[in-house]
Amino acid sequence: MSNDPEVTVLMSVYNGLPYLQQAIESILQQTCDNFEFLIIDDGSTDGSDRILTEYAQKDARIKILSNKQNYGLGYSLARGLLIATTPWIARMDADDVALPNRLELQMNYVRENPHVDIVGGYALDIDEGECVLAERKVPTVHAEILRLIWTNPFIHGTVLFRRESILKIGSYSSQLAKRQDYELWFRCATAGIQFANLPIPLIYYRFTDNTFKRNNWKVALTHVFIGWRGCWMVGASPFAYLAVTKQLVLCLLPSPLRTVVYFWLKRFDPRSKDKSN
Repeated sequence: MSNDPEVTVLMSVYNGLPYLQQAIESILQQTCDNFEFLIIDDGSTDGSDRILTEYAQKDARIKILSNKQNYGLGYSLARGLLIATTPWIARMDADDVALPNRLELQMNYVRENPHVDIVGGYALDIDEGECVLAERKVPTVHAEILRLIWTNPFIHGTVLFRRESILKIGSYSSQLAKRQDYELWFRCATAGIQFANLPIPLIYYRFTDNTFKRNNWKVALTHVFIGWRGCWMVGASPFAYLAVTKQLVLCLLPSPLRTVVYFWLKRFDPRSKDKSN
């Protein structure tokens, strides 16, 4: 059997400290170790580039690419997708932590379900001190994911996808610094790409005060425009158009109130009420 890796873990880093090392270690310690780890430094200025260089010198699975300046996540992921050579791509974010068997579970799933193009999973929200805040659930079967595509029913940092399928529909939009995954899922839905999510946590998702700071009103407005266009593409209900505006409403709330309202609204999130479970 060939020892060539089947999967590339694709991570983009922009000023990833202080969580970068923990994210990298969680991939290097996976129970499935036959992978390449492609990390794109998107113009970091906080010393992340030094950390990345040190890791690349110690582990031959790591390949580092550097952008001359900060171009945004969409650009970096599109670049990484072109450079990667493996059939499968596993996304990873620089502030999250992968559970040890994340890659093993997903690779076993796609081998047993060869019709599936994209498979994600649940996540555990954690704070700065790594205390678990909540389990984040998503629908698990294709029909439910497709029905709720306007809700963004994938946790981006958990997804494993078939590289060829994503390239065929145009890859990530290099013009989108944020919400590039949301826009991509709508195109996947209209192209007939097959979805799945595993009903178990695959990552610890870092949820801090900076989460809302990064997602300001401009990002929320981008989300709304992508969501409305996507709703039109998939023929979503009028309710979906209204619900998509939730992101904008949240970011306009006073800062102390945002987290409280966010977790209160999660009680009504249709993604956590998967009819397939």
